[in-house]
Amino acid sequence: MSGQALPATANAQIAHGRTGDSMSKSREASLPDLALDRRSFLKAAAAAGVFAAWKPPRISASVERRLESPPSLSDLASDPIAHRWRDLYQLPTAQNEWGYAQATKSVSGLTGISLPPFGCCGVAEIPWSPGLLLTCEAFLDGRILLAYPEGDELTYVWYPHGFARRTRVVGLEFTSFTFLPSERRSVAQIITVKNLGSGRRNVSLGFDLRAGVASKTDAWFTNPPGEGDNAISWDAGNGCLLFEARQSRAVSVQGFNPKPDRLEDGRMLVFAFALAPGEAREFHYVNAIEADKAAALHSYNDQQATFAALVDENERKFTSLIEAAFTPGNSEFSGHLPRLVTDNEELWNLYYAGFRNLIFARRASARSAYGTTYLTLGGHVLPTLSFPWDTSLTSLSLALLDPLALRRLTENWFVQDMHQHLATDYLTGAAVGPWYGVNDMAILRCAENYLRVTGDFGWLDARVGGKPVLDHLLSHALYWKQLDHYGHGLGDYGKRENLLEVVSTYLHEVAGMNAGNVSGMRFLGALLERKGDARRAAGLRAEATAMAGRINRLLYVPGKGYWRCGQPDGKFNEVRHCYDFLSILDNMFEDLSPQQKIEMNDFFWRELHSPHWMRALSPDDVDATWNIRPDHSWLGAYASWPPMTAKGLYKIAPSAAVAAWLRGLSKAGNQGPIGQAHFVEAVFPLEDGGAYKCPNDPPYLNDWCCIGAGAFVDLVIDSIFGANLTLHDGLRVESRLADFDPRAKLANLPYQGAEYTVSSAGARRI
Repeated sequence: MSGQALPATANAQIAHGRTGDSMSKSREASLPDLALDRRSFLKAAAAAGVFAAWKPPRISASVERRLESPPSLSDLASDPIAHRWRDLYQLPTAQNEWGYAQATKSVSGLTGISLPPFGCCGVAEIPWSPGLLLTCEAFLDGRILLAYPEGDELTYVWYPHGFARRTRVVGLEFTSFTFLPSERRSVAQIITVKNLGSGRRNVSLGFDLRAGVASKTDAWFTNPPGEGDNAISWDAGNGCLLFEARQSRAVSVQGFNPKPDRLEDGRMLVFAFALAPGEAREFHYVNAIEADKAAALHSYNDQQATFAALVDENERKFTSLIEAAFTPGNSEFSGHLPRLVTDNEELWNLYYAGFRNLIFARRASARSAYGTTYLTLGGHVLPTLSFPWDTSLTSLSLALLDPLALRRLTENWFVQDMHQHLATDYLTGAAVGPWYGVNDMAILRCAENYLRVTGDFGWLDARVGGKPVLDHLLSHALYWKQLDHYGHGLGDYGKRENLLEVVSTYLHEVAGMNAGNVSGMRFLGALLERKGDARRAAGLRAEATAMAGRINRLLYVPGKGYWRCGQPDGKFNEVRHCYDFLSILDNMFEDLSPQQKIEMNDFFWRELHSPHWMRALSPDDVDATWNIRPDHSWLGAYASWPPMTAKGLYKIAPSAAVAAWLRGLSKAGNQGPIGQAHFVEAVFPLEDGGAYKCPNDPPYLNDWCCIGAGAFVDLVIDSIFGANLTLHDGLRVESRLADFDPRAKLANLPYQGAEYTVSSAGARRI
């Protein structure tokens, strides 16, 4: 193992990590004549060896090439991202089929380990709790590594199968690669220390271990559980510490191979060694978590004994998973995504930005109440929950990739009381949290996309919770009538906690949610007509048109391009938020006047547009001072809002203008999966050319990633390629590829039992 250091995919890229924006910009400035593609660079770098100087390959602009699809692990990797400890930045997260682990702001520290039903280094439930606990923090010669002059500067690279980190301290280089071994409740790291100096170095290296391990078998809501009084014991024979929960059945076994030389202060494992010039020493860390001591210790010893195989298996499993996602008839997913064939970097980036988030959201745990599923947030905050809202925003992609998983989620929402809650927990299937007003619209959208893609209309007659699926859908389509508290013919969708949470004026009779009732009734009209009930179908369509008229008449602000909310006292709040903009265009575009379309287009470019991202709330809005959480504020926007907004803009703006904006968005995935929110560049500078991912630190409070960014995949399929997967009228194409790559293709697009190739020429059945 002495020559292993990092997995090949991690080795090559972190070696070329920038040490600051100025270095990155100077490199770009020195290469004006190169047509350089990051994926080609990665392949060349991987063959060049460990930690070599960056020598980018020269690629002729005239050479025809196609970007890889399916992509490799290196293709999907983030750029090398460098930060100091004092910086506010989002910390990388690793996953396996069963859970997550998140980095700390150091080369080896870990936190927020969520492997349901077990949590480790969660929020300790003790007086004056520090919050999330940290484990595996490094100490050099008795001092925490972060305290050295250079020790708080960290470069990381995220990969689908883990993340690599590097720092250099007083002539030593520390690197690590963190991953979660497949189908194990454990976290593993390769940690390497290399002497960069010309003289021999004596090194004392310690690792401080903590756990707060706990088990929670009922529904999780926020953060992994944590107990503050674990019993700790030292197993010298195996070189590990055992942490045992006292309040639940959970044990964490943590240690290293080779075994440490000694234990200090009850938790610090210490190694003493010497390094010749250029010599490196490697350590293998494992944190194995099980319900009892014997099982956890057995798992720990087995993983240490087979560590090299775990590393290889991790890379192989994720490579296979990615390939399966684009392969018809694969064994991992109940469907597949179309394969993108293009030589346009920006189009490729948009498509695979969303794909990263879909893969990161996947959970295939035997503990799941509804089988393989897709979680909303990727990180420690809500590690077991699926929200109808976020899921619906990428439900076309999910219906293509894993339609049975989407169907199971939707059926579970039918039988949970989603008029009281916002999400369901996969451990129990139970609903949690307060009500989200969007739930009816979201559940209908998930069902519609499932039916559009699969053509499984027999599902409508299946009984779920004692009644046919069609009856459930009708109930959701008409629930707004129970919310029409004031006789305005509009649903009252509640207060802040039921809507955007951080916009204090977006309350009650809001345009965006009511627009969902328009499309919902039309969707149900189409289903009823298919079943031969023309009378009820016509009635629903008439109700939808009447409601669209009321929304336009009561809630549109003439001449402004934005909307207002009806209040219980009969007054209105004008709110310049993107959600009404994108939801109206998505759900009732055909009901807008030509003048409204002009005014809405002007509003976006005037108040919400940013070259590399967008603002969720206009800085001209009176509520801009209320809350600066950037998913819904003037500082930035939630993961789905840019692709959803672009889909709407394609209906009202020149295609070339939308494409120009999307080219600016295409770099946002350079920090790993799209975050729950990103900032506009006027607030935080770009990160290597991409909109800055929002950190989880207060007051911003957004997670590492969100399934909602899968909407970028939807955008490429149904708006740039223009593939309209209709319910009953076939696959229609209105291509907008000319602004990206007129020769691009989507191969193996599944639609109602057949496969198609989609191009600017239309759709061709394979």
